[in-house]
Amino acid sequence: MTDKKPKKKDGQGRYKEKIVSNQDVKSLVLARIRVLSPDTMIAIGSGVDLSRDDLGREVEEETDIGEVFAEIQMEWLRSFKKSIL
Repeated sequence: MTDKKPKKKDGQGRYKEKIVSNQDVKSLVLARIRVLSPDTMIAIGSGVDLSRDDLGREVEEETDIGEVFAEIQMEWLRSFKKSIL
């Protein structure tokens, strides 16, 4: 039996793999969250404010918010890499 990663639909109805289910990505994103000040608040969407610890739980539990935050972090890291090369 093969182990399939969870998938979800993107904005165009196509299925894509959740990146937060990748343990390396999850570990990297969680490490970036842990270096934030404990009193840091992150605004997600309209009216949703999460503490550093709440955001870490969202990533740990692989929720939709955790997935979006992981995607944002990975995109930022990719753009940072391109800017220094």
